[in-house]
Amino acid sequence: MRRFVFSLQKVLEYRQRLEEQAIRDFAEAQKRVHQQQALLAHLMTLRTQCLQQSSRTRRLTVQMLDVEQTYLSALEQRIEAQRRRVTEAETALEERRRALIEAQRERKTLERLREKHYEQWRQEYLRWEQRALDDLATVRAVFQPGGQTYE
Repeated sequence: MRRFVFSLQKVLEYRQRLEEQAIRDFAEAQKRVHQQQALLAHLMTLRTQCLQQSSRTRRLTVQMLDVEQTYLSALEQRIEAQRRRVTEAETALEERRRALIEAQRERKTLERLREKHYEQWRQEYLRWEQRALDDLATVRAVFQPGGQTYE
Protein backbone atom coordinates (compact mmCIF):
# COMPACT_ATOMS: atom_id res chain seq x y z
CA MET A 1 0.00 0.00 0.00
CA ARG A 2 1.28 3.44 -0.80
CA ARG A 3 2.32 5.89 1.89
CA PHE A 4 0.08 8.77 2.99
CA VAL A 5 0.23 11.84 0.77
CA PHE A 6 -1.93 14.87 1.49
CA SER A 7 -2.93 16.32 -1.86
CA LEU A 8 -3.18 19.85 -0.44
CA GLN A 9 0.19 19.78 1.35
CA LYS A 10 1.59 22.67 -0.72
CA VAL A 11 -1.48 24.76 0.09
CA LEU A 12 -1.08 23.94 3.79
CA GLU A 13 2.58 24.97 3.69
CA TYR A 14 1.62 28.21 1.92
CA ARG A 15 -0.99 28.94 4.59
CA GLN A 16 1.59 28.26 7.29
CA ARG A 17 3.93 30.79 5.67
CA LEU A 18 1.08 33.31 5.48
CA GLU A 19 0.38 32.78 9.16
CA GLU A 20 4.05 33.26 10.05
CA GLN A 21 4.08 36.52 8.09
CA ALA A 22 0.88 37.61 9.84
CA ILE A 23 2.54 36.91 13.20
CA ARG A 24 5.53 39.06 12.21
CA ASP A 25 3.24 41.86 10.98
CA PHE A 26 1.25 41.72 14.21
CA ALA A 27 4.40 41.89 16.33
CA GLU A 28 5.62 44.88 14.32
CA ALA A 29 2.28 46.63 14.77
CA GLN A 30 2.43 45.96 18.52
CA LYS A 31 5.92 47.43 18.65
CA ARG A 32 4.73 50.52 16.80
CA VAL A 33 1.80 50.99 19.19
CA HIS A 34 4.14 50.77 22.19
CA GLN A 35 6.53 53.27 20.62
CA GLN A 36 3.74 55.72 19.86
CA GLN A 37 2.29 55.34 23.36
CA ALA A 38 5.72 55.92 24.91
CA LEU A 39 6.17 59.09 22.88
CA LEU A 40 2.73 60.29 23.96
CA ALA A 41 3.56 59.58 27.60
CA HIS A 42 6.81 61.53 27.21
CA LEU A 43 4.95 64.54 25.77
CA MET A 44 2.40 64.38 28.58
CA THR A 45 5.24 64.31 31.11
CA LEU A 46 6.80 67.39 29.50
CA ARG A 47 3.49 69.23 29.74
CA THR A 48 3.03 68.24 33.38
CA GLN A 49 6.56 69.36 34.22
CA CYS A 50 6.05 72.68 32.48
CA LEU A 51 2.79 73.31 34.33
CA GLN A 52 4.35 72.38 37.67
CA GLN A 53 7.33 74.61 37.07
CA SER A 54 5.04 77.45 36.05
CA SER A 55 3.02 77.15 39.24
CA ARG A 56 6.20 77.24 41.35
CA THR A 57 7.49 80.39 39.74
CA ARG A 58 5.31 83.27 40.86
CA ARG A 59 7.33 86.13 39.46
CA LEU A 60 7.35 85.89 35.70
CA THR A 61 7.63 88.67 33.23
CA VAL A 62 5.01 89.12 30.55
CA GLN A 63 7.55 88.02 27.99
CA MET A 64 8.28 84.81 29.94
CA LEU A 65 4.56 84.11 30.29
CA ASP A 66 4.14 84.59 26.54
CA VAL A 67 7.02 82.18 25.81
CA GLU A 68 5.58 79.66 28.25
CA GLN A 69 2.11 79.89 26.74
CA THR A 70 3.53 79.50 23.23
CA TYR A 71 5.50 76.45 24.36
CA LEU A 72 2.44 74.92 26.06
CA SER A 73 0.30 75.60 23.02
CA ALA A 74 2.82 73.93 20.72
CA LEU A 75 3.14 71.04 23.17
CA GLU A 76 -0.66 70.59 23.22
CA GLN A 77 -0.67 70.46 19.41
CA ARG A 78 2.07 67.83 19.44
CA ILE A 79 0.13 65.86 22.07
CA GLU A 80 -3.04 65.90 19.95
CA ALA A 81 -1.09 64.86 16.86
CA GLN A 82 0.55 62.07 18.85
CA ARG A 83 -2.84 60.91 20.13
CA ARG A 84 -3.97 60.60 16.51
CA ARG A 85 -0.83 58.59 15.71
CA VAL A 86 -1.52 56.28 18.67
CA THR A 87 -5.10 55.79 17.45
CA GLU A 88 -3.86 55.04 13.92
CA ALA A 89 -1.31 52.57 15.25
CA GLU A 90 -3.98 50.87 17.37
CA THR A 91 -6.26 50.64 14.33
CA ALA A 92 -3.45 49.10 12.30
CA LEU A 93 -2.78 46.68 15.18
CA GLU A 94 -6.42 45.62 15.19
CA GLU A 95 -6.31 45.03 11.43
CA ARG A 96 -3.18 42.91 11.86
CA ARG A 97 -4.88 40.99 14.67
CA ARG A 98 -7.85 40.21 12.40
CA ALA A 99 -5.51 39.15 9.59
CA LEU A 100 -3.62 36.89 11.99
CA ILE A 101 -6.81 35.29 13.27
CA GLU A 102 -7.97 34.70 9.69
CA ALA A 103 -4.61 33.16 8.71
CA GLN A 104 -4.72 30.88 11.75
CA ARG A 105 -8.30 29.85 10.96
CA GLU A 106 -7.40 28.98 7.37
CA ARG A 107 -4.34 26.98 8.44
CA LYS A 108 -6.28 25.11 11.11
CA THR A 109 -9.02 24.27 8.62
CA LEU A 110 -6.50 22.66 6.30
CA GLU A 111 -4.80 20.87 9.19
CA ARG A 112 -8.13 19.39 10.28
CA LEU A 113 -8.75 18.29 6.70
CA ARG A 114 -5.27 16.73 6.58
CA GLU A 115 -5.94 14.88 9.85
CA LYS A 116 -9.26 13.63 8.49
CA HIS A 117 -7.63 12.40 5.29
CA TYR A 118 -4.81 10.78 7.29
CA GLU A 119 -7.30 8.97 9.52
CA GLN A 120 -9.17 7.69 6.45
CA TRP A 121 -5.88 6.51 4.95
CA ARG A 122 -4.88 4.86 8.23
CA GLN A 123 -8.18 2.98 8.48
CA GLU A 124 -7.80 1.84 4.88
CA TYR A 125 -4.22 0.78 5.58
CA LEU A 126 -5.28 -1.22 8.64
CA ARG A 127 -7.97 -3.00 6.59
CA TRP A 128 -5.43 -3.74 3.85
CA GLU A 129 -2.93 -5.03 6.41
CA GLN A 130 -5.57 -7.24 8.05
CA ARG A 131 -6.58 -8.69 4.68
CA ALA A 132 -2.91 -9.41 3.91
CA LEU A 133 -2.47 -11.16 7.28
CA ASP A 134 -5.67 -13.15 6.74
CA ASP A 135 -4.50 -14.21 3.28
CA LEU A 136 -1.10 -15.21 4.69
CA ALA A 137 -2.74 -17.26 7.43
CA THR A 138 -4.95 -18.98 4.86
CA VAL A 139 -2.00 -19.81 2.63
CA ARG A 140 -0.04 -21.19 5.57
CA ALA A 141 -2.95 -23.29 6.70
CA VAL A 142 -3.41 -24.75 3.25
CA PHE A 143 0.24 -25.50 2.60
CA GLN A 144 1.33 -26.41 6.11
CA PRO A 145 3.13 -29.80 6.13
CA GLY A 146 1.04 -32.40 7.90
CA GLY A 147 -1.92 -30.12 7.84
CA GLN A 148 -5.19 -30.93 6.30
CA THR A 149 -5.68 -30.07 2.69
CA TYR A 150 -9.06 -29.67 1.22
CA GLU A 151 -9.67 -31.27 -2.14
